[in-house]
Amino acid sequence: MKVNKNLLWDYDWKKSEFESEEFKCWYIARVLMRGTMKDIRDVGIPLIKEYLPKITVSLRIREYWEFYFSRPSAIKKYGEYHDAT
Repeated sequence: MKVNKNLLWDYDWKKSEFESEEFKCWYIARVLMRGTMKDIRDVGIPLIKEYLPKITVSLRIREYWEFYFSRPSAIKKYGEYHDAT
């Protein structure tokens, strides 16, 4: 996963932490809340699908992605989405 360091302005993450579960949850949520389409592409839709049940984002953002993953074309491409709750 490519990390946009401009999204880390208010945190002091070390590059060695970028592969940690804690960072991935935090960063993917940050991308969905404040990132660009390029940031979303750099993270990748499969990783967003995998981490969506684990991250904290606004209800509006969560509902958008859950709707997206419920579409037949997304199911065909990425598989069924299962929320962890």
